[in-house]
Amino acid sequence: MQAIVKEKPAPGLTVKSVPKPTAGPGDVLIAVRHAGVCGTDLHIADWDAWAQGRLKPPLVVGHEFAGEVVVVGDGVAELKPGQLVTAEGHIVCGHCLQCRTGNSHICRRTQIIGVDRDGAFADYIVMPATNVLPLNGIPTEVGAVMDPMGNAFHTVLTAEIPGSTVFVVGCGPIGCFAVGIARAAGAAKVLASDVNPKRLALAARMGAHVIIDAGKDDVVRTVQAETGGEGADVVCEMSGVPSALHQALAAVRMGGRVQLLGIPKGEVPIDFASEIIFKGITVYGVIGRKMYETWHQMRRYLTAGLFDPRPVITHQFPLTRIAEALAAIRSGDAGKIILEIA
Repeated sequence: MQAIVKEKPAPGLTVKSVPKPTAGPGDVLIAVRHAGVCGTDLHIADWDAWAQGRLKPPLVVGHEFAGEVVVVGDGVAELKPGQLVTAEGHIVCGHCLQCRTGNSHICRRTQIIGVDRDGAFADYIVMPATNVLPLNGIPTEVGAVMDPMGNAFHTVLTAEIPGSTVFVVGCGPIGCFAVGIARAAGAAKVLASDVNPKRLALAARMGAHVIIDAGKDDVVRTVQAETGGEGADVVCEMSGVPSALHQALAAVRMGGRVQLLGIPKGEVPIDFASEIIFKGITVYGVIGRKMYETWHQMRRYLTAGLFDPRPVITHQFPLTRIAEALAAIRSGDAGKIILEIA
C-alpha cells in the first residue's frame, strides 16, 4: 500500500510502498478515505526538537482520518465491513488512575497514531475497535477532521456557553471550529481575534459577531467595549502566543473562565495575583478530546445540522502531494487541509 513515511531521523517525509497491516483480535482494518493534515505533521516533517525527542523512525505518520471498515478481527461484534468510521487517535491503557476515573484523555501511557505507532496517511490503518466510531451519515471529509474539531468541542463545551459572551483568541482551524461551536451552543455574542486577515475572514464565516485584528486593534479594550465594560464570560485561548495569553486573562470578566488549548513555546511569566487570583477566574487546561463524551457531542451536533465545519476546510490534496499540503500550512493562509486517499 502507499503511505507517507518518516523514514529516518532527519527533515522530510517520503511517499512509498509499505506492507498492508492486518487486523488482530479486537482490531479493525480501515481503508482510509480522507485524512487531516495538522501542525503536528509539520513538526514531524521538519524534524524539530519535539519530533526528535518523541518519534522513533521509520513510522507511517498522520493521526486524523476517516474511512471504511474492511476487516474486523476476532471478538469485534459492534462494527461491520462497509461501515464508514473515524477513530480516536489516542490509544490508552485503560488501567491507570486517570483511565479508571473517566479521564482517559490524560492517560499517562497514551500512544498516539502517527507519532508513537503507525498512523493514517496510508491506504489502510489498523485500530483497536474500542477507538473506532461509526460516522452515522457524516461524510468522511468531515469525519477526517473530527480529531481537531473535538479539541474545539472540548474547549468550548466544558464552559457554560448558553447566553454567554465568548471570546476566541486565535483563529487557526481549531479556533474557527470553536467560533462555530460557541454559536451552535447558544452563545449570545462571539468575538474572535487574530493577526491574519484570512483567518479572521474564516472566523466571520463560522459565525463570529465581532472580529478583532490583534495586529492593529486594542484587543482587550475592544472586548470590554463589546461587553459593556465587563469582559467576556468565557475566553478560549487557542493560539499559544504569550501576548495573546495575557490578553485572554485580561479580557475575561471577574469570575469568568479561561479555557487554555494553545501551547506556548517556552515559559510565559504570569502575575498570578492580578491576572488570576484577584479576578476570581477559573482556568482550565485542555488536552485532546474527552473519551468518549466529546465524540458523542460532536456526532450529535453534526448529524443534527447544528454545526457545519466545512467552511474551515480550505484545501484538499492527494496523498502524493503532501509537500504542497505542508507548504499551505506554512503559508499561514490555509484553514484545515485534507488529504484524499481513496
